Amino acid sequence: MKRLGKGLDALVGEDKTADKKGYRLLEIDKIEFNPFQPRKAPNQDKLKELASSIEENGVIQPVIVREQAENKFELIAGERRITAAQLAGLEKVPAIIREAENMQMLSLAIIENIQRENLNPVDEAKGYSRLVNEFDLKHNKIAELVGKSRVAISNTLRLLRLPDTVLEMIESEKLSAGHGRAVLQVKEKLRDKFAHKLADNNITVREAEKLATKFNQPQKSNRHVRKDANVKSIENKLSKKLGHKISINGLKKGKLIIKYYSSEELNDLIEKLQQI
Repeated sequence: MKRLGKGLDALVGEDKTADKKGYRLLEIDKIEFNPFQPRKAPNQDKLKELASSIEENGVIQPVIVREQAENKFELIAGERRITAAQLAGLEKVPAIIREAENMQMLSLAIIENIQRENLNPVDEAKGYSRLVNEFDLKHNKIAELVGKSRVAISNTLRLLRLPDTVLEMIESEKLSAGHGRAVLQVKEKLRDKFAHKLADNNITVREAEKLATKFNQPQKSNRHVRKDANVKSIENKLSKKLGHKISINGLKKGKLIIKYYSSEELNDLIEKLQQI
């Protein structure tokens, strides 16, 4: 297993009660799920695959728990394994008992998810946000805990500025985190529209970044405004009288435009206007 940051063992102590194998068998119904778990929507297909593997091979990797009361435990890491074990019909799972504070519970759950199966970027951002808001951790401290750069943590947290509709598109993998950062370059009122344009047209992240600048520019209206019949009638009469195309914009207030296409036409127009 690839280690990230301080890792699980460095953040919690050694299990003094474990047997020679390093774990104990605990009844699943004695273990409550981690309330700090950042993953909100486990992938059901992968969960079924894991359940099939557990049914055939057992739970190879122990879960990690902390003791809440006598014979009552709270899960630190391993929610997918316990859920899959239940699907496979198991009543007990191998577990390592650790001591952990609430902040460690959340950071360990994030680390474990990143190590075993990538969190979707939105759940990851929400996990980091809880570390910031509930435990007052700075971005560089979170980076140290999960083994990522401070910039990566900050960029992930920025995704939470997106509208809920766009966050749902990232969660459902219609858009990537890179697309989300491109959407953030667009004015707030245009973000939802821009995100749907990216998803509907399968636009790459690089193309999305280029389009973001153009999308911020005001769009020219191509709508043709139909003129009042009376205005058109007056335009036609004046055009015949002067021999030049006339355009009238507005009746009570507006512009009267007389078009000409050469200096000779301008001189002719001036003479006719002087005779009126």
